[in-house]
Amino acid sequence: MGNDKAKDGRISTDAVGTDFGSNPFDSLSSGGLRKVVISKDTSKKVPTPPRKSCGHRLDVRREKSGRGGKTVTTVKGFPPGVSWVERKEMLRDFKKRLGTGGVFADGQWEIQGDKRDEVVVWLQEKGYQPILSGG
Repeated sequence: MGNDKAKDGRISTDAVGTDFGSNPFDSLSSGGLRKVVISKDTSKKVPTPPRKSCGHRLDVRREKSGRGGKTVTTVKGFPPGVSWVERKEMLRDFKKRLGTGGVFADGQWEIQGDKRDEVVVWLQEKGYQPILSGG
């Protein structure tokens, strides 16, 4: 038993005068590293204008089959010019706006519940041409 242990067998966590020991990075030279400038840019990010998709058709459907009786709204048919990242960001914004859950899977949005009308309005605001298809 050393001096670091208290009477009840616990190790003291007081950091008075103690050091962590050796630093494994002490022997490395910082001579080849470039200088990093940290800017304190407080300006807000300017939102990008909505993408005009030239009226590209998006199919908006309500589906229940294979989902245990749960209703989901699917959106598919995004134009090739819309990247995977942009589709996910659009879905995230839509989920925040409506307070609903959803996922981007198999190249389509799957939104919880029957939200077809809300999806159509939102996609029209973004410049798309949503079409209600199926049930």
